[in-house]
Amino acid sequence: AAEGAVAAAVSADGSVGAVVELNCQTDFVARGAEFKSLLKDLLHAALANKAGDVESLEATATDGGTFKERIAEVTGRSGEKHSLRRVTLYTAAPGAVLRTYVHSNDRIAVLVEVTAASVTPAVTEFADDVTLQVASMSPRYLTRGDVDDAVIAKQREVFSGQMDEEDAKILNEPAAFIERVKALLVERAKEEGNEPPADLDAAAQALVTEDEKFRTNLQGYQRDADKIRARNPQVREKILEGKVSKWLTEIVLLDQTSVKESQKTIGQLQKALGNNTAITRFARYEVGEGIEKAPTKDFAQEVAEMAAAAAKG
Repeated sequence: AAEGAVAAAVSADGSVGAVVELNCQTDFVARGAEFKSLLKDLLHAALANKAGDVESLEATATDGGTFKERIAEVTGRSGEKHSLRRVTLYTAAPGAVLRTYVHSNDRIAVLVEVTAASVTPAVTEFADDVTLQVASMSPRYLTRGDVDDAVIAKQREVFSGQMDEEDAKILNEPAAFIERVKALLVERAKEEGNEPPADLDAAAQALVTEDEKFRTNLQGYQRDADKIRARNPQVREKILEGKVSKWLTEIVLLDQTSVKESQKTIGQLQKALGNNTAITRFARYEVGEGIEKAPTKDFAQEVAEMAAAAAKG
């Protein structure tokens, strides 16, 4: 059950906000009236009963039973597994405003809390802008301090490995270029109906020496390789730190460049607003994220399996 929809809303008095994900197995079912009605009722029940986890919301009363029972009934009628995957509930802190955003396809929903000395229209507008930022840029953390050291270390290892692969490719490029020249000589001989040169290595070296374009290309590859060999560990470390820092600006909300004002970060906009304005927390749901989907079968494969099963029966 990796398909479905998400929903988010804030109570009429602004005191509680919730975001809910309900899953099924196909997008077709997720677009159906019964599925949408169930998701809407789950969202309203979460707000009304302050049910902030799956177990509490499933146990909430509805239609003469519980939502857990209702979900099971819908599963039985549709023939598709339905499951309440997750729910997040925020109770607004003093001086806080809760805002939500749900993308038009009901596959992304966001809930944001922003606090301020006084909730002005500017603060509310900022909170709305933040919901769009979270929806579009998928931050994982609010501040850099929220990023665990182990997470940073792991990503640093990833970047280090990528750099090693890139360096190895550059160091090997002069030899790889000669191999490409040798392959070209073989192809040329084949097109002309001749045998390849007896000494391909010598022929390739001769072509590179005689042809300015080939010679210039090889010299460029050799210069790049020499730079890698001459690079000291401090420079490599600086490059690695730069990669980690850039990565943090992509996953940390306050460090992200605003999608609305491209010359400023969300942190800068928050500071410029004054009024002790601060984003305190956010939740972003995207349908099926983190769920490993089963491989889909093409129509021919499905028919073949049905035919095989019928033959056995």
